Amino acid sequence: MQKITEINNYESMVVLSSEYNESELRKIVYPYIEQLKKLGALSISIVTRGKRDLAYTIDKHKNGYFIQVYFASSPNILGIYQTKLNLDKNILRSMVINVSK
Repeated sequence: MQKITEINNYESMVVLSSEYNESELRKIVYPYIEQLKKLGALSISIVTRGKRDLAYTIDKHKNGYFIQVYFASSPNILGIYQTKLNLDKNILRSMVINVSK
């Protein structure tokens, strides 16, 4: 296991398809939170921004559920986390930014 030398604060914005209800959204998001915990992320918090209109159509969707995830972690785990988000067909768009600086 690699020694963690740097921990940054990150914000992840995820836009999910609007065809799901609240309980289904939790089932989609929860595994990502568990994965972040397994990878060593700290101080994980989730903020649901609700269903909103998109600025442009994405895969025939005009609106989506916006979810923000805040966490602190080593930059080494971001590649794994982002790859999982990109491969999920339920996620329309995702973005992870460093908010430490």
